[in-house]
Amino acid sequence: MLLFTTLNASALKVKITAATEGADKPAVVGTTNLPDGIELMVTLRRKESAFMAQDKAKVTQGKFRAGPFSQKGVPLNPGIYSISVSMPIASMQPPATWPTIGNDGDKLEGPLTKKSSFGGRVAEYSTTFKIGDGKASGSQDNAARAQSEKDKHAWWLQSCKDICKLAQGMASKKGAAFDFDRCYYKCVADEGKK
Repeated sequence: MLLFTTLNASALKVKITAATEGADKPAVVGTTNLPDGIELMVTLRRKESAFMAQDKAKVTQGKFRAGPFSQKGVPLNPGIYSISVSMPIASMQPPATWPTIGNDGDKLEGPLTKKSSFGGRVAEYSTTFKIGDGKASGSQDNAARAQSEKDKHAWWLQSCKDICKLAQGMASKKGAAFDFDRCYYKCVADEGKK
């Protein structure tokens, strides 16, 4: 008895590479065999600085570019950063790419692919790079973390104001009483619980 194995001739074994261009405000450039038009999400992270930034990139002629990345306009702190390049689910991609990747990404294969929690297959590539000599500056990292905390706190306060204004407007339309200060202070007290 002979057994024959048939391979999916239309399968795409995903390849992605990425590197940085530029010194302390780098862009991420890369190559891929994903079809033109595919939209990628490029993420840079440095835990020690509480830094995370993202940019979208579109595949054109097998290449993509995202960035340049900075820390609110200033150069990134020295140290090691991670780069993640991901292809979101197929339904978020242009329909013209579906014949190559599959309607659910089901034509994607290889070690850079995985099953998405939303269904179907996605692609993801990760690497690291260094800014400067790669030696971190503890004082710069501490300052960046402190600024990140201040920014999160300011965002939380503004969000509480916006939520309470919206609730106040809805209560007013219904002719109901509303205590803005109570709403605001309750919201502020919930910071860090979520």
